[in-house]
Amino acid sequence: MKNLTEIYKGEGAICDPASVCDIFNGQKMSKKNYPLSNSHSTYWIETGIDKGGLSSIIQYNFKSAQSINLSGTEFSVKSKIHEYGGVPYHVDEMRIFFVNSDDQNIYKIENKKITKITNLQNVRIGEIASYKNHLYFIVEDGSCGSSKYPINYIAYLNLEDANNIKKLIAGASFYSNLKISCDGLKLLWLEWDLPFMPWEASKLISAALSAQGVVGELQQIDGGLGRSIFQPEWDGNDIIYVREDFDSGKLFRYDYQGEDLITDLPVDLMKPLWVTGLSSYKIINDQLIFASGWREGRMKQIVINRIENKFDEYDFNFISDQFCVKDNFVIFSGSTENSSDEIFYLDTVILPPKKINLGREVYQTESVNGCYINHFKPHSRKENGSAIIKIHSGPTSCSNYTYSSEREYWRDRGFGFIEIDYRGSTNYGINYRKTLDGNWGIYDTQDVIDVINYLSGMGFYDPKKIILKGSSAGGFTLLNSLCEDIDIGCASCYYGVSDLGSLLKDTHKFESGYTNSLIGVNENKSNLDNLLQSRSPILKIEKIKTPIIFFQGMNDPVVQPDQTKKIYDQLILNGIDAKMYLFENEGHGFRMKNTIDKCRFAEEQFFSKYLDMNDA
Repeated sequence: MKNLTEIYKGEGAICDPASVCDIFNGQKMSKKNYPLSNSHSTYWIETGIDKGGLSSIIQYNFKSAQSINLSGTEFSVKSKIHEYGGVPYHVDEMRIFFVNSDDQNIYKIENKKITKITNLQNVRIGEIASYKNHLYFIVEDGSCGSSKYPINYIAYLNLEDANNIKKLIAGASFYSNLKISCDGLKLLWLEWDLPFMPWEASKLISAALSAQGVVGELQQIDGGLGRSIFQPEWDGNDIIYVREDFDSGKLFRYDYQGEDLITDLPVDLMKPLWVTGLSSYKIINDQLIFASGWREGRMKQIVINRIENKFDEYDFNFISDQFCVKDNFVIFSGSTENSSDEIFYLDTVILPPKKINLGREVYQTESVNGCYINHFKPHSRKENGSAIIKIHSGPTSCSNYTYSSEREYWRDRGFGFIEIDYRGSTNYGINYRKTLDGNWGIYDTQDVIDVINYLSGMGFYDPKKIILKGSSAGGFTLLNSLCEDIDIGCASCYYGVSDLGSLLKDTHKFESGYTNSLIGVNENKSNLDNLLQSRSPILKIEKIKTPIIFFQGMNDPVVQPDQTKKIYDQLILNGIDAKMYLFENEGHGFRMKNTIDKCRFAEEQFFSKYLDMNDA
């Protein structure tokens, strides 16, 4: 089946996803995300990295085994809400509603005809939900000139009166996860307020709806600081959701009598909501729930039998935060051992054996002074004693033990590739993630230094051929590590945070309170100057002696380009060999193939210069 990959066939053998991926020079031509379904088709968003990042809605029909591009080349389907965006479309039985990237307005696809529904200015729209002619969505309104940040609210639109958009719910800093009950009379959502992030203090709210879209009394179902909520779903008249509970996110049910734990699973179901549309479970039918969560650095899959009050745990060797259900199939976007950002499915009626080949010969998970690494050795035929330490962004992200085209690019050139889950990463439980609160720039930096020392003592890699590589928050950790007494080959920094003062002042609304909690400003505001001095790489730049190459998007709203320009200019004045590449049409996270190719070529030249120098 073209464009749809089945993981398992027969007795659990893995189908090679490379056979259905469009591969070009080791870099896939497209990325597939956000699968949705209705009774007759499955859909996903396909982004062509060779087409300037054009994102299209693909419809796949199981019976005909054919796929169709529904949005064509005139529209790019993308939501920019919360800067990082998320699921940009909604599917019901007869129609599709999507957000167009250029104007951030809603369009409708019906009978293959595309019609513009809203005509708003200076907005960002996300999280569309529909019931008959009633449309609900989240608006981030930047037209209020008196406010530093946009105003967020839940909007309502009756499609029979498309010019009359109503502001339905307002007052909170952010909203997400709009869910309408099957009878259309109740609405669920999550909301949270600054300075908190959604995984820190989100609340689950419900409200009654009239046939005219009028909201009744609001009720807080659950949530708040230390009880954050993730992914509420209707289950008949009941509500199922994930709630923070000690060291993990657990699955609860609310039936208007109160909430109860469905079952205590051995995984963490709480996922940081950097983008909308993430999932950690789906209701298959009245009997079964599929769940997917982290335990000790690996993603586990669990099938819950609600009637028999039991569950079965699996490890299918894939990672996915985006999935939907169609009939008895769970349809994923994610990565397997052989492919990333691909669509694949799992038949929950014919489940494969629990014990499968986990591919552990490809990498080793190791603990280094309390943090964790996934260690991928170079392809043996080309090993050259060099190693790249990859510092993930986030900081509430994690390393990826499944397929990575970036990792394979460097392994194929003789580099070892070490992905570090420093303290604050999200795949070792909530307590591990929270250890970074107040300690960003300290614990993560120390973890990187410990890993450098560990690799240097292994004897497998030349200490002077170790390279640090990081982006965004990972770039911040990289730069702070270079300010310590380390002796490595060189470094590569993508849109990295170098000036916490600028980040506190200039960053976007979604993260405007996050830096405070990460560095501990909320607990000790009088100590702000000392915190900035001790943790901002730009304020201790004289300590950096390592050659470094920078990459920066000029449209980056998260890390302003001036941060990268400023630290680059100062390093040049200090006599440090540095290179800087600026990309006019890129933002926070590079998406175009041409950009990615240029970056890798520039990195390879830069790395080779210092590896050869160290050999001399």
